[in-house]
Amino acid sequence: MNTVRTFILFLFTISCFGNLSAQEARELEGGGVRVLQLMRVENGTRRYADALPSLLKMLNEQTSGRFDVDPLYISELTDERLFENPILYINCDDQPNLEFPQEEKDALRRYMEQGGFVYLDAGIKASFLGRDLGHSYAAWEERPEVRELFSQVYPEKSFLPLPRNHEIFRTFFKGLPKNEDLKIKQDQKRLPETVLTFVEQEKWPQGTYSFVGLKVKGRLACVASPICAMGWGKDEFGAWIPPISFRIRESAENFDQELKLASFVGNTYEVTREDGLKDVIYSVEGQRPLWVQEPNGRWRIFKYYTGEEISNYAHAFYARLGMNVFLYAFLN
Repeated sequence: MNTVRTFILFLFTISCFGNLSAQEARELEGGGVRVLQLMRVENGTRRYADALPSLLKMLNEQTSGRFDVDPLYISELTDERLFENPILYINCDDQPNLEFPQEEKDALRRYMEQGGFVYLDAGIKASFLGRDLGHSYAAWEERPEVRELFSQVYPEKSFLPLPRNHEIFRTFFKGLPKNEDLKIKQDQKRLPETVLTFVEQEKWPQGTYSFVGLKVKGRLACVASPICAMGWGKDEFGAWIPPISFRIRESAENFDQELKLASFVGNTYEVTREDGLKDVIYSVEGQRPLWVQEPNGRWRIFKYYTGEEISNYAHAFYARLGMNVFLYAFLN
C-alpha cells in the first residue's frame, strides 16, 4: 500500500500546475488507484449504485488524482486484495449488519495499522429519522453498530469529532460551492437567500460536515460521516441523481411559546451537537422531524426546500466533500 500511495502522491504533485482535460481524464479511466468497496451480499440492494463510480470519474476530471473508475468489490475483509489497495469504502446502509467474525475484525485492524484508510459512509445516523427517511441529521456521534464494531477492533480507542479546520475539508476544494461550480445558466434560479444563509452559518459552515475519526499510530485511519453517496451519482447523460432536498431550521415571532404548547403525539430524541450540548428533536414515527428545542432555550421548526437549484447545490457540495476525502486518504 505504501508503493501505491507514493505513486499517487507523485502523480498529484507533478500535475498540480493544472488539471487534466476531460479527454485526458477519460483516457486514464481504466488505470490509476483502485478503490475497494465492501459489498457483503452479492447482488444485494444498493441505495446509490452509481455513486462511487461517478465520484471517481469526477476526481479524474476535476482534480489531479488518478483513479480507476471501477471500484473493486469485496465481500469479506479477509479478501487478500484488501492489503493491496490503500482505501476501503463502506456504505453502512448497504450492509445487512456490521457484525463480523473475529478473523475479519483482525484483518480490519491490520489493514489500518499498515496504512489503509477506511471511509464509513452513513456511519453517522440519527435514530429519530428511522430507516426510510433519507440521509441523517448531522449528529456528531457514530451510529451504534459502528461504535460496537470498532470497540471490538480497537477497544483502546474511540471516535472523536473532526474539528471544522481539519485538513480533510480543504484537501483540494475549499469552502462552499459557488455559482460557477454549479454551471448555472444566466436565467436559472439561484439558491434561496434564507437557505443559503442557514447553509453558510449552520448547516455546512466553511464547507465542512459532521465527521468523526479514529487515529491509528497518530494517523487518521478511519472516518465516519452521515450519508454522502446520495450526492455523487450521475446518469448516462451527466445529470445528477437522485434529487436532493434541504432540511433547515427556521424561526418566527412567538415560535417559542407556540411550540411549547403545541399538541404532539410522537417521540423526542436527544442529538449531540458539535459543541457537545444536546438538541431535543420532536418527531412522529414514519414522518420527517417536526421541530427542535435547542440548548439555548430557542425553539425552531424544520422546513424542507426542494427544487433544481437546491438539488444542484447539494450535489455539488457532497461531490466536493467526497473528492476531498478520497484525496486526503491517498495523500496522508
